[in-house]
Amino acid sequence: MKADLQLIYLIEELAANAWPAYIQQTLGQWRLRATFGITERANSVYTVGNIPNNDNWLQIVEEFYQSRSIHPCFYVSDASPSDLDGILEGKGYKKLDECFMMTAECAEIMDRVERNNRFTTKFILEADDAWIHEFILLGGFTLERHHAYSCIFSAIPFPKAFARIYENGETIGLGTVVVENGWACISNIVVHPAHQRKGVAAQLIRHLTEWAQKKGANGMYLQVIKNNIPAVTLYNKLGFVPISRHHYRTLQTF
Repeated sequence: MKADLQLIYLIEELAANAWPAYIQQTLGQWRLRATFGITERANSVYTVGNIPNNDNWLQIVEEFYQSRSIHPCFYVSDASPSDLDGILEGKGYKKLDECFMMTAECAEIMDRVERNNRFTTKFILEADDAWIHEFILLGGFTLERHHAYSCIFSAIPFPKAFARIYENGETIGLGTVVVENGWACISNIVVHPAHQRKGVAAQLIRHLTEWAQKKGANGMYLQVIKNNIPAVTLYNKLGFVPISRHHYRTLQTF
């Protein structure tokens, strides 16, 4: 898996913008992100760029999270400083959730997924309470996440859209798309358990890609957990290829 480092840096930056934290503080080139402890992405240090020129950088990070009752967590990617992962491991930070960053050309996705007229997709430009509630239910999450998701979704910059895919008038899946600098981020893909493995996710991604193309996107990207084999397999079939890897390092402090 070799990709242009410049492309990796670009996609990493766009991905961070596409999932904005409620609280964000800079530390050198890094971003300290916190959103009520909901989701690792929104509650971790974005570490693309040099280690801060401060001998107390780890203490600053730990105090930032501990003051908010959140376990200190780092997002570590192929674009992070090469020695960071070893430093964190030596300090007792545990490795979690190895992921791929994957990209595909919009045209490739459209060629690989034929439109199925059984499904209809509708878009809204902001995630209202009803959309967030459906997302929580279909994703199997707890209702306590509602406020955090509301903060994240409302802070995502435009152009963005929140999609529902229907069959016979029933919502069977949801997804989000965000466009920036000719690239579109796909996230929050959830499918009703009774409709999984029926091509719903592929149709939803096609519709999200169509929307993104109209907003000027030529490429799509997404993040997926490495051991989620069904999802990785689907994305491969749609033309997505891994360009980089990332994982999290967290410290249980309380």
